[in-house]
Amino acid sequence: MTGAATRGRKATAVILIAAAVLAQGLVARGADAASTQPRERMFALTNQDRSDRDKALLALDAKLSQYARQHSRQMAERGSLFHTADLAAKLKGRDWSIGGENVGVGPGLVSLEKAFMHSKDHRKNILRKAFDHAAVGVFKSDGQFWVTVIFYG
Repeated sequence: MTGAATRGRKATAVILIAAAVLAQGLVARGADAASTQPRERMFALTNQDRSDRDKALLALDAKLSQYARQHSRQMAERGSLFHTADLAAKLKGRDWSIGGENVGVGPGLVSLEKAFMHSKDHRKNILRKAFDHAAVGVFKSDGQFWVTVIFYG
């Protein structure tokens, strides 16, 4: 077998493996896979910013994330950003003494996280040492991502 043939087979194998990995990522992970995938991405971006600055990672509150997604959807439907009116009521039943919330809208999750990090108050929420949990809700509408991130600790 020639060197070119060996390289061709290796390239084919790499392409097949990459295709299999991509296909695996596209398989639905449940009934609400479309809503959890962006949530997981936004949550990972938030935790990456914490990790990059030696802050403990946040735990995801999946139940509260359902509310956060509903809030994001309401913002999209109204076409405007607004904070949760009574955050303390939403945190009822959880072990918390401090809470905060980031809301935003933009064309992508990475750009939203960057915008949060360039805003003093949003950055403070992301990096606050006292926060140990987060709920994340993402709703996509007309090419825009509407995001609600609730922090507590």
